[in-house]
Order: sequence, then structure tokens, then C-alpha cells
Amino acid sequence: MPSQPLQRHRPLPRTGGRKAAQVPTFLLLAAVLAAHFACSSAAVPPPAREPVREPDPLVLAEADRPYVIDPLQGYAPEADPERRERLESVWRTLLQAGDVSGATEAAAELLEDDPGFQPAHVLAAQVDFAAGEDRAVVDRLLPVGDAMKDYTASQLLVGRSAERLGDVALAYAAFRAVATRSPLALKRTRDLHPRAVEVVANRLDEALRQTLIEEAEKQLALLRAWAPSEAATLDGARSVAVARGDRVAELAAVQALASRRPDDRELLERRAELELEVGDPSSGLSIAQGLAARYPKDPELAENLESAKFRWRLSQLPRGVQEVAAKPDLRKSDFAVLLYWLVPGVRNSRPTSGRIATDVLDHPQQEEIVRVVNLGLMDVDSTLHRFSPGASMRRGAALRSVLRLLSRFGAGACQGDGGGQASTCEASLRCALIPSEEDCQANAPLSGSEGVEIIRRSLKLLGGS
Repeated sequence: MPSQPLQRHRPLPRTGGRKAAQVPTFLLLAAVLAAHFACSSAAVPPPAREPVREPDPLVLAEADRPYVIDPLQGYAPEADPERRERLESVWRTLLQAGDVSGATEAAAELLEDDPGFQPAHVLAAQVDFAAGEDRAVVDRLLPVGDAMKDYTASQLLVGRSAERLGDVALAYAAFRAVATRSPLALKRTRDLHPRAVEVVANRLDEALRQTLIEEAEKQLALLRAWAPSEAATLDGARSVAVARGDRVAELAAVQALASRRPDDRELLERRAELELEVGDPSSGLSIAQGLAARYPKDPELAENLESAKFRWRLSQLPRGVQEVAAKPDLRKSDFAVLLYWLVPGVRNSRPTSGRIATDVLDHPQQEEIVRVVNLGLMDVDSTLHRFSPGASMRRGAALRSVLRLLSRFGAGACQGDGGGQASTCEASLRCALIPSEEDCQANAPLSGSEGVEIIRRSLKLLGGS
């Protein structure tokens, strides 16, 4: 307010001849200053306060809006009408006006009342989705999808969020789960299918590279569910079967692959081998004959044909012998069975000794074991008189037995001089029982197919085929 002019004080009238009393100067000064500051304070307006702004609503991109559907869509259990009405109202407001706070508050209240009310979880996840919190969406809704695989509102949101995160396989799985219920999910399933299959196939290969067989089998299960007849699935099935040593499963995969790639020589050769071992020997022989006819100058295929003929003859022997020949790991008793049944001279010769093995007297293969032992083809412990029929058959021991077989029946000239493990490998190479020194591996276990092949090669030297 404007300053008022200071006024002079008139002297008081004199009375009784005395001087009038005067106001002290310091009191006047204090009054002036107080008036001045009071006016100054009134003149300066208080600082202006900025108006409180409401937060801007979240706006969904047009490409994302179709994935934010009514949280109750696809939800099988019956919802309370009042709860349903409130949920749908809040969802519409979120979608149309971006009312995040209202949706968040409503979801929290609904879940506080019933933590198992899944549509409220979907509503909360829709808020996260609108905010771009895709990982939060996936983490929140994966348990919902596990409980209700065909819950459309949940799976659409998981699929889109996973897609934005770059997880193609998860996105595909979510969309695929509701593809029959949602045209949008069906379209995304078709769009993502090739890439999803490729991703899972790569995961399978990586798991096998790290020898994580169980993980590889999980990925194979996905491929079989998503693409049962595609090449990626068949290749994966074959790879897992090889890693597990399951030749029956490998044969099934190779058969399917060969039907898709009829001119693939490697597949045909492997199929012939597997058919002869664990499948249909007649089919294996037929395939081997066809390959030899197609490539008449290939010595490897000619050798394979001879082996196929031998395996086919093996298929005419008793079932028990065929089962031994198909084993992945032979025991000593198994190799005795193969020697007895595959080499006519063993079966028809008279033993020259009468050694006794006390641990085979009640063994089901007693006859075969006693015969090969008394022909000197396999050893019995000289102190304990035990044959140990259940012991693992090692490759070096099998080669020594076959070399003894050659010597006994007049074809041992190929062996040369010497003894011991080193000479066993050298003699086996000279007699063509093994194709290379790497195939000796004296301490390695012996499979049925390997034992059969060694015996077959020895029979060639004995004049058989």
C-alpha cells in the first residue's frame, strides 16, 4: 500500500506554566518502519502455484489393441454378475481412455477379494502390457496358461508379449493354444510356424551338443506336437535316437526320412543296416542289392551287400540268436552264442579238451559256452575255473577268439608271428577282421552287430560267405 506522509505532532498546550511532554524519537522511528514493512509485505503477491496435472493416459499402439480383449473371454468358470460387470467396465475404460490407475486399483481389489480370480490377473497384465512391461506380463500369465491352456484373453496377451520380447517359440505356443478360438491367434500361429520350428530344432541340436539328452527330448516332444511329419522333427528324432543308442527309434526316423528323400544314398545305406539289425532283414537285403546295382563299381557297397546277405541268413536262425545279435553291448556268454551259431565248424566239431567252468552249469547258454571253451576259443580262469558269462565282452578279447578260430580251422596264415594285445590288433588288420587300426580299440565294449561283422569276415577267410 502507498506510504502515508508523515505528520508533524503539534505541541501540547502549556498548562500551569510547564513545558509540554514530548514523544521520544526512537518510538517514532519504530512506528514508521513497522508501517513501511507492513505496506511492503502487502504489496508483494505470493508465488503462484502450478496446477496439479493428471498423468497422461497410456495409449495402446493400433497393432497391439487387438490383443487386449475382454479379460473374461475364454474364461470357463462362471463369474459373479456384479464382479463381471465391474471388470468389463474397467477394461473398457482402460482400452478407450487409458485409465491405468482405475484398472490397477480394480485388479488389486478383485484379487484381494479372490486371489484365484484369473480375469483379474489378466486385467493387471493388460496394464503392464500397455506400459510396455512385457516380461511382467509373461511372468504373471504363464501360471494362468498352465492352469487354463485355452483361456483366450490370457494366451493372446502372452503371445504378443513374448513376440515383443523376441521369444518366438513361446509366442507360437501361446497363440497355438487358442488358434481354434481366435482368428487372430490362428493367423499368428501360421505366420510364426516356420520360425518357431527352426528355433526349437536349434535348441534340440544345442542340447545334444552339450549331451543334455533329457532337454533334447523335451524339444523333440515340442517338434512332434507342432510339426510331426516335417523334416526338422524327423532329423531331430534321429539325432536323439543316435544319442540314446536306440536303433529301433533311429530306424523309424530313417524310414520316414528316406521316404521323403528317396535318392539320399547315406540314408539308404543306414536304413539297410538298421533293417538288417533290428528291422526287416529282407527289406535291408533288398536295399543293399539296389544300391550295389546302382553303383556297381563301388567296393564299399559290394562289401555291404555281402554283409547284408550274411545278416539275412542270420535272420533265419533261432529268435534267441537274433536277439543276441541285436544287443548294444555283448556279454561273454552272448559272444559264445554267436560263435556257436554263426560258424558251422564250431557247431559241428568235436571238442579236444574237457575243461570245466563251474559258473555255467545252470546257465541257459551252457551248451554254446562249453563248446567254445573246449575248442579253446574262449578262456576259463585256470585257478577258479570260472568263465564269468555275465562279464562285458571286450573287442580285443573277441578278436583274439576269432584269431584262434582261424588258426584252428586252417586259415591262420594271415596272422603272422607274435602275441599279446598289440599283435592282436596287427593280426586282425592283416586278416581283414577290422578295416583300420582305429577299429581295434581292445578295451572297448562290443555290440552284437560288431561281433557279427567280425565273425562274418573270418568266415570269408574260411571259404564261407
